[in-house]
Parts: sequence; structure tokens; C-alpha cells
Amino acid sequence: MKKTIILISFTLLLPSFILAQNKKAERDSLAIVLFNKAVKAIDEKDFVIIVDMFQDAGGAFINNTDLAVFMSYEKEFIILQGALIVNNSYTNKLTVYEYNQSTDKKGNVIVSMQTKGFYINAKIEISLRKGNNNADVIITPTRGEVKRFSGKLVPTSESNYFKRAGYV
Repeated sequence: MKKTIILISFTLLLPSFILAQNKKAERDSLAIVLFNKAVKAIDEKDFVIIVDMFQDAGGAFINNTDLAVFMSYEKEFIILQGALIVNNSYTNKLTVYEYNQSTDKKGNVIVSMQTKGFYINAKIEISLRKGNNNADVIITPTRGEVKRFSGKLVPTSESNYFKRAGYV
């Protein structure tokens, strides 16, 4: 009788284990597809990072829901918008005059840029961890405080960001 109960419970639980493994495999394969798409967008220099989380002055990370706070790379210019990441309310257009991209031993992609704009001159570092499209960004301006934020890196054509008219 005990063997029968154990056999029945095993046969009932086995499909749930298999289903859980299949869902994990689906999530992992989707993450790899998103990572590859993000790397392609970086290579084409045509991507957007909408800020999901940003670091406040006290060092705590805070969630952001405003689609008007973003960083985009449009061929030869970086566009920064939102007081959370640039300390002004303008749409800042920065020229990239030095660009380095590398991949470390683990497969993470690291981009480092020197930029110059009307209000902002800064070094921008983007880290894209292998296996997903979440990017960590550090903006180190020549004047002012360092800004850190993270968000999903997606091609510009697939993003739903809100860019204000006019650049500074």
C-alpha cells in the first residue's frame, strides 16, 4: 500500500518538476536573446536605457517610473534627459569623442565613452552583464556629482521612451 501511494505521488509530482525545468529553460533562452539583441544595439550605437533604478544623494537605490528619464545613443550622440541623471531639466545632446568597447572573460560587455555637451562634459560607463539586457550606468561629470542608474538596454526602435523636443 505504501509503495502504491509513493508511486502515485511521484507520478503526480514528476510533471511539475519537468514543467518547472522547462520554464527555467525558457526564461534563460529569452534572457540570452535579449542580451544578444542588446549587444547588437550597442554595436550599432542605436539604443535606449530607460532608468529603472537610480542612486540618490544618500546612496540608496530608488525605483523610477518616469519614461522621460533616459539615456540614448543615436549614432554619434548621447542624449541624456531627466534631472535624476543630469541635474537639469533639459534634453542634453552630448557628442561622443572617445569610445571604447570591450568584453571581459565572463562575457560581460563594458562600454566607456568621453562626451562633451553644452551643459555636461562627462565620462559615461555602461556595463551589460552576460545573460540579460540590464545595464548599469555610471556618469562621471567634470563638475558635479557622479550619477549611477540601471535599466534595460533595448534598441531605439523597440523602446517606449518620451523625448522632449529641442536639444541643449
